[in-house]
Amino acid sequence: MSANLLSLAQQALGGDFAKLAGQFLGESQGSTQSALTSLLPAVLGGIAHKGATPDGAGGLLSLINGANLDVNLLGNLAGLFGGGGSGVNALLKAGTSSLVPALFGDKSGALVSALSSSSGIKTSSATNLLAMVVPLLLAFLKKFIGDKGLNASSLASLLADQGPNLRGALDSRLTEALGFASPAAFIGGITGPAAETAHRAGIAVAGGAGAAASAAAAATTSTKTGFMRWLPWLIGAVVLLLMWNMFGGKPAPTPALAPAPKVVAPAPAPMPAAVAASLLARSTSMSARRSSVRTAAR
Repeated sequence: MSANLLSLAQQALGGDFAKLAGQFLGESQGSTQSALTSLLPAVLGGIAHKGATPDGAGGLLSLINGANLDVNLLGNLAGLFGGGGSGVNALLKAGTSSLVPALFGDKSGALVSALSSSSGIKTSSATNLLAMVVPLLLAFLKKFIGDKGLNASSLASLLADQGPNLRGALDSRLTEALGFASPAAFIGGITGPAAETAHRAGIAVAGGAGAAASAAAAATTSTKTGFMRWLPWLIGAVVLLLMWNMFGGKPAPTPALAPAPKVVAPAPAPMPAAVAASLLARSTSMSARRSSVRTAAR
């Protein structure tokens, strides 16, 4: 795995550096620290821009070795600012005369202005801080190269891998001052279009995997919900099966049905009295006639 040069440089310039540099520049420690937080990734990115190819790395090695940088500078920051300031003044001279222009060219002035306005330090302080940080970072890189035994090819590979480490740390105001539309464009200039495309593809794949995981979770939830809906019916079926087995598979006897009640026809309604009297009179008259006929026949 490639080393994170930004993290290592931040550790090397940690401790009392912001305090000592602020005292030297006549700025508060907080404002100096704010400027350093923005400046370190921008300078490291500038170094990576210069050396992210084998040819560029060869030129960067020549710059580093030609500047006669002391690799032990970062190990004695108190001594750098002590002794009447001779050490830091020599550092400022090296930065201003050759190292800052070699890295940033005609963009140096715009970078200083952006650093001053974003952190609140004076323009002169921003100029001196940039002139301090550039040789310190190059001295740090010189030590790292010597410790790891890097050549131009391996150094180019190391610097080209720094894009992901700078992502999220770059101040857009500083990258715009260096001529890039955004921090992403600045990083793209280090890693190249192919690496940025691969990074974005990785994000897309991760997003697709997340969507697939969400869909699977939703499907699982749906399955569980359907199962819970049918669970009471399943329990009822199991209970009925157990009861069937308990009774030996014989169905429970069907209760005898009571016989249907016998229907009795209702009695006819009584005949009205007037009608009955009329019928009785006719019957009596007819009987008298039949008697008369029989008597005459005799």
